[in-house]
Amino acid sequence: MSTDLPTLFMAECVLVYMTPEQSSKLVRWVADTFPTAMFVNYEQVNMEDRFGQVMVENLQRRQCNLAGVEVCRSLESQKERFLQSGWDSADALDMMTVYSALPQADVTRIERLEFLDEKELLQQLLQHYCICWASKDRLRLGLSQIAF
Repeated sequence: MSTDLPTLFMAECVLVYMTPEQSSKLVRWVADTFPTAMFVNYEQVNMEDRFGQVMVENLQRRQCNLAGVEVCRSLESQKERFLQSGWDSADALDMMTVYSALPQADVTRIERLEFLDEKELLQQLLQHYCICWASKDRLRLGLSQIAF
């Protein structure tokens, strides 16, 4: 593994299962080790409202502890996780925003495949997941310009 090459890290609902201290150490290690990198994280967000509390309670009943849920308070807290751990830039969007930006033909196809009749429930669910991305760009490749 060459740490000098541009490297992409991806995590899907991983960091939330770690304590904030553990995930911070991991995110900092990546930032310290890879001078040109991007980290894309898909995870829960907005977990302090009633819908989020119900999600956490349901998981706890199944003995599934979200040890890092406090970092999932908001889009800002998700971005701050990276900015406080050595990343140069970070941004985040909730998945409802991402879904709303899809071409209408794709939305229609998805909704036909999934037989979505509870659009309000889908909206609530998508507002409680986000995609967050952070970058360091010592090689000046323009990583901070990448956006969704």
